[in-house]
Amino acid sequence: MAWRSACIIGRAMASHPRTASRAHVVSARGLSVCRTASSSKNSSLFSNRPVQDAEEISHIAFAFMGSKTLFAALEIELFAKLSADLPTSFDEVSAKLPQVEPRKLETLLTALCSIGLVQRSASGLYSNPPAVEAFLSKRKPAYDFGDYLRFQIDKQMYPFMQHLSDNVAGKTSTQNFTDYSEWMADENEARLYTESQHAGSIGPAKTLSKREGDKLKTYRTMLDVGGGSGGFALTLARLYPELRLTVLDFENVVGVGREFAAKEGEVGTRVDFVAGNALESDFPPDQDGVLMSYLSSSVGEPSLSSLYTKAYNATKPGGSIFIHDFMVDDDRTGPPLAALWALQHMVFTPSAKSLNPAYVKSTLEASGWTNVSVCEMIPGMTRLAVGTKPASKM
Repeated sequence: MAWRSACIIGRAMASHPRTASRAHVVSARGLSVCRTASSSKNSSLFSNRPVQDAEEISHIAFAFMGSKTLFAALEIELFAKLSADLPTSFDEVSAKLPQVEPRKLETLLTALCSIGLVQRSASGLYSNPPAVEAFLSKRKPAYDFGDYLRFQIDKQMYPFMQHLSDNVAGKTSTQNFTDYSEWMADENEARLYTESQHAGSIGPAKTLSKREGDKLKTYRTMLDVGGGSGGFALTLARLYPELRLTVLDFENVVGVGREFAAKEGEVGTRVDFVAGNALESDFPPDQDGVLMSYLSSSVGEPSLSSLYTKAYNATKPGGSIFIHDFMVDDDRTGPPLAALWALQHMVFTPSAKSLNPAYVKSTLEASGWTNVSVCEMIPGMTRLAVGTKPASKM
C-alpha cells in the first residue's frame, strides 16, 4: 500500500537536523532573513501558542499564498537561477527565465523576498538564503526536497485540502476517488506519488537503524506493509546484508518499487515486492519484524486493531512491530505539523484517527504486543512505536 505522506524531510535531517526542520515549514512561514523586527510575531504561525490578534490570524489564513508562491518558484526553477554566494541582478535573472514576463517575475521575486525565500540586497541584487540554496536549488544534492514539494505537495496533496471543509461537515465530497486504493489504481497518480516520496524514506530508515540496530542485525526476514517504492526496505537491506525484506503495496505502486530495486544490484535482489492491500491481503508469515510507516494514520480507526493483529500473527515469537507515523502529543495540543498531517489524511480517509502515543500503545497491547515503547523520530512530526511478540502469548 502507498500510504506514505510527506516526510521527505527525513533524509535531509540525517545530516542537517535543525536546518532541515526549518526547511520543511518554509512554504508556510518562510525564513526570517527579509523580515524586520516588527514582523517577529509571524513566528507564531504553526505554533500552539494562542494567537494574540487579528494580524496573527491573518498570517495563518493567508499562509496558502506563501505556499503557492514557493510552488510557482519551483515550477520555473527560479532558485537554480540564483545563488547564495553570487548575488544576481534582476536583468540577469530575467535573462535566465525568458519564458516569464519581467513584470510577473518582479512580482514573484517581491513576494518571495517578503516571506524570506529570497534575499534582496540594498543594491537590488537577489540571492538564495542558505536553507533555500541547500534544499530548493536544483543544483544541489538535497534538491529532491524541492521536487517533493513541487510534485507531491503542490500537484497532489494541496488540491485535496479543498475537500476538507466538506469532509469535516459530513457533506458528500466531490473528489474523484473514495480511498487510497482507488487513487493508486490510476497508474500515473501512483507513479507520481511513489516516486515523489521515495527519497523521504531513506532518512527515517537510517534513523530506525540507529535506534533499533541491535534488533535489526539479528533479523533475517522483515515485512514492510505499505512500503511504497521500497525506500525503507532497500535502505535496510543495504545496511543489513543478511536481511531479506518483503514490501506489500498496491499493484501500481510495487511496479515502481521494482524499478527502484533493479537499480540497487545485489541489494535489490533481497527486497521482494508483493501486490496487495494491507486491509485485505494476508501477510507473509514467519517474519522477524513488521514495519508500518505512515500507514496507521492513513487507514480508518476501526481497521487498526485488525491490522496490528495481522502483523502479530505474521511475526515469529520474539519478533517486533515498528510503527512509524505522525503522532500528536498525548495532551493533543501539538506539535503542529503532526496535527496538520493528520487532518490531511482525514481528507482521504474520513474514519482516520489523529494518532497519539498512548492510543497507539494501548491498541498494540490489545493486539498482543508487549513492552511497547514510543520515541521521537522526526522532531515535531513523527514518532516510532516498537512492540514485541512474546515467546508465548500471554
